[in-house]
Amino acid sequence: AHAPATADRHHHARPRPALSDPPATTPASQRNQRPMAEEYKIEDVLALAKLAAVKAGEFVGAARWKNFVDHQKSDSKIGSGFMTKASSTDVVTETDQKSEELITGLIREKFPTHKIIGEESSTDGYVLTEAPTWIIDPIDGTTNFLHGIPYTCILICFADKKEIRMAVMRDAIHSETFYATKGGGCHLECAQYSGKVHTSGCEDLKNAYVAVDAGYGRSEENAIRFYSRFRELMKNKTQGIRVFGSCGMNMAYVACGRIDGYVEESCPKIWDFAGGSLMVSEAGGFVSDPSGSSLDLMKTSILVAGSKKLGAALIDVVKNAKKFEEAQKE
Repeated sequence: AHAPATADRHHHARPRPALSDPPATTPASQRNQRPMAEEYKIEDVLALAKLAAVKAGEFVGAARWKNFVDHQKSDSKIGSGFMTKASSTDVVTETDQKSEELITGLIREKFPTHKIIGEESSTDGYVLTEAPTWIIDPIDGTTNFLHGIPYTCILICFADKKEIRMAVMRDAIHSETFYATKGGGCHLECAQYSGKVHTSGCEDLKNAYVAVDAGYGRSEENAIRFYSRFRELMKNKTQGIRVFGSCGMNMAYVACGRIDGYVEESCPKIWDFAGGSLMVSEAGGFVSDPSGSSLDLMKTSILVAGSKKLGAALIDVVKNAKKFEEAQKE
């Protein structure tokens, strides 16, 4: 949003009309519009996102260890103390909710007019508008967090005019921060390295380390869908096939070359993959819908790869898996 230009200070100011005078000088196109959101610099947006992600990461990391210690000192089970959302596999903890409150609080202090889409506060749905919008997953990989598995992260990204402009992923367990800005590349900051990262460039499934996910569904239909993808990857002699359980970390790892490809269908939402899509793109990777069409932030599927050629191979995997899936219904 742009602030209106100020009047030339050398001109004489016009007399201010009485409060009762109609706004005759206001163009019709500008009447009844909402107040414009405050201007922002992407550098300030990035700085706030990194700060919020680190603070939330410290909180989540401490909570993870507290859960573990409490378990060792009592008869409680690691993995207890959670609520469910859409299904028994879609879980949320009090830590998720408090992490989101921490992040949104910091955003509202700095940018009070910006919109926020948060996983835990958007249970009744969400809409991505043209307005400046923050998109938050306070704990990506909640089930991993719940069981003490060190593969979980905080995701914060920023969109304007429905385009992702900035993304941050904070791995609190390993103290790594991945971030990207539109046109600015993808970066990693940690004790051992600070600088730009790029994808592996892997082009062949036989050399590829690929992440997949079963999603939340546990029906026969979901089982056949997941099995068919796994089967097709194995038929292509894919070097490694893994289910890690964190969409955000999978995508950051594709961006830096640790993973060569990742595909997930009918499950992840905008807070899971929006930021990662920018990271992979800025790192030189391939981003699309698993069908091969352009990525739609309002849908629930994602495919990323370290190269365009590997991306095409993964799209073929999905297409061939769907043929097998359909054959099972006959």
